Amino acid sequence: MERIISGINGLDNLVNGGFPKGHSVLLCGAPGTGKTIFGLQFLYTGAKNHNENGLYVSIEENPNKLKAYAKEFGWKDIEKLENEKKLEFLRVAPNQRKFDVAEAVKQKVQDINAKRMVIDSLSAIYLAFEDITQFIYSFVNLIEELGVTSIFITDSPPGSNELTKDGVSEFVCDGVIHLQLHDVSKAVNRTISIKKMRGTSIIPGMNSLKFTESGLEVEEYKAFY
Repeated sequence: MERIISGINGLDNLVNGGFPKGHSVLLCGAPGTGKTIFGLQFLYTGAKNHNENGLYVSIEENPNKLKAYAKEFGWKDIEKLENEKKLEFLRVAPNQRKFDVAEAVKQKVQDINAKRMVIDSLSAIYLAFEDITQFIYSFVNLIEELGVTSIFITDSPPGSNELTKDGVSEFVCDGVIHLQLHDVSKAVNRTISIKKMRGTSIIPGMNSLKFTESGLEVEEYKAFY
């Protein structure tokens, strides 16, 4: 099976060498867990190091803010990659019909020959629709038909053990990655867990997720004090 390197140091060891090509991966977690940076790093690394063009579909964040976040980690050539059509940012309104959103995404994927995609966030889109279950199934399936390896970002309910607010997307997507905050000491600690990844073996359980000067890194889990 062909693999897509995640670009997150230490993560690929947990999923047998990388994400299966063409899979949809749900990235869930509370605010502040690192979901947006994870998505940016996935796309930036693919465009810069692996010749895999990327598309960031933004519903909540202004693309200029996203590029500013990227530069904080030393990814200063992100606009150069954008000018070279190796990286693209598409902002859509959350109340657009799902098929209109999918058509806009499809056009951008074709324009830049995207191999990777991030949709941020799934929870922001489905709030505009009454039938959440039907929307999630149809929208994820529409995106999967494009053949790109995609990350769907969504919010986890605060103070709950549930992975998502919709209760559906974790079953629809091929993979599920859960990011968490653990504020149990003077420092805030973050963890990452691979909940599932269809078609490949995984190393389950909790691992430390660190913010470094060059992006996110996954380390072996250590008890928090």
